[in-house]
Amino acid sequence: MLNEQSKTKKNIYMIGALIFVLTAWFSVGFNHFDEHFQVLEFAGLKLGLTEKVNLPWEYDVKMRPAFQPLIVYSIYKTLSLTGLTNPFMIAFIIRLLSASLTFLSIHMIIKLYAPDISNRKLLYAFLLLSFFMWFIPYNSVRFSSETVAGRVFIIGLAWFFLRNRIKPADYFITGVVLGLSFLVRYQVAFMIFGFALWLVIIQRPGFKHLFFFVAGIAVVFGLGIVIDRWYYSEWVLTSWNYFQQNLLLGKAAEFGTNPWWSYLSQTFMNAFPPLSLVLILAVILYFIFFSKDILTWTMVPFLLAHFLISHKELRFLFPIIGFLPIMIIRCADFILQKKGYEILDHHLLKIGMKLFWYLNLVMLTVLIFRPADEQIALYKKIWDKYDTPVKLYFPGDNPFHRAKVDIHFYKRSSLTFQKVDSLQNIHFSKDTVSLIASYIPILQAGMGLKPELIYTSYPPWVSHFNFNHWIERSRFWHVYELKKASSE
Repeated sequence: MLNEQSKTKKNIYMIGALIFVLTAWFSVGFNHFDEHFQVLEFAGLKLGLTEKVNLPWEYDVKMRPAFQPLIVYSIYKTLSLTGLTNPFMIAFIIRLLSASLTFLSIHMIIKLYAPDISNRKLLYAFLLLSFFMWFIPYNSVRFSSETVAGRVFIIGLAWFFLRNRIKPADYFITGVVLGLSFLVRYQVAFMIFGFALWLVIIQRPGFKHLFFFVAGIAVVFGLGIVIDRWYYSEWVLTSWNYFQQNLLLGKAAEFGTNPWWSYLSQTFMNAFPPLSLVLILAVILYFIFFSKDILTWTMVPFLLAHFLISHKELRFLFPIIGFLPIMIIRCADFILQKKGYEILDHHLLKIGMKLFWYLNLVMLTVLIFRPADEQIALYKKIWDKYDTPVKLYFPGDNPFHRAKVDIHFYKRSSLTFQKVDSLQNIHFSKDTVSLIASYIPILQAGMGLKPELIYTSYPPWVSHFNFNHWIERSRFWHVYELKKASSE
């Protein structure tokens, strides 16, 4: 039995690793603009890829920690020594790094909790959920502050409970790791507060151990100040600026406000109902069944703070994603211990579980192969095709202009932009490749120029089904290279 379980676990790990790599490859782009602009573009400033005026407003008020941009900067500089400066490959490697971090956190949480799961079916379900819950691979490759901070926190928590927790060094190292999660995303402070409160009230390790725990956090906090000094070229306390801007000055509320219960409705609608009901119920029941557990003490302050803050986005809760599989399984185990494990053999429950896994598989497959941002393909096409000076004209929107600023990380320095009111205002130059990007297909450019389509944001075969000209009425990108008509 042990050999069979070990073999099954090994297979799940191998398949999980493969899926993470596939997702890292196909899930190009970003889930939210912050994942790109406040990490890659921030790093791009130090790399010479962009200028201060091209960064979002958070740079001017110096409220974003520079820890993640430092990681991107270091990876970029290291790879450039080998001649690799392709931003798309570098972004892929960064997604692999994020996936590796998630993989490590999953391994540690499994190592921590698997020994307490005696039922074989629940153990396998725990392993499968940890790697293959439909949104976990997609989330795992996001080098966003929410994902990275949550996974680093899990590593610190799991490491602490896997140790004997006798030596002060264990508390110091735990403080260091949890402090790193804080450097990535300041809201994790609520999780660290809950962890510290659990130590004081439940664990009661003594002053000496608590001192080393706090010392570990303090050391990393000081390191963060030094890193921010390197990035902003002046001494600055970004954590205070973050608090001041978002809460005291109400900048966060300018992006929209929601009632306290909004996270419940957002989770239900976006986490794929009816599967989302399992997540919501598991969290609520876990807090009831395991009121003294470290996960409860860690998550309650975090969730309470986010429920009280008026501006709400579902991604703000991503740091707790890694806890969800064990919360689901422990709640199920708690109920089954009272009702009897034979319930697992009931035909209705079997049907329900099959339906759950089938739906999960469909969503998982979609998110593995779907780009996180569709326009990355447009940027890659221009990067790959042209390494000489290029001017991109646009009569409407600039495809590189996103969230009120331009994307520079995915463009060559030789690529420039110009808005034109009319195609007649485009001037062909033999020294510069002229491109035009538009939502509307262009058949004739005039001025003796002929447009050659080099990119569309829909597969070419779709054009054969352009009934009633629906493509022209849709917001699909078309990019053309302008060539002299006489050259054909």
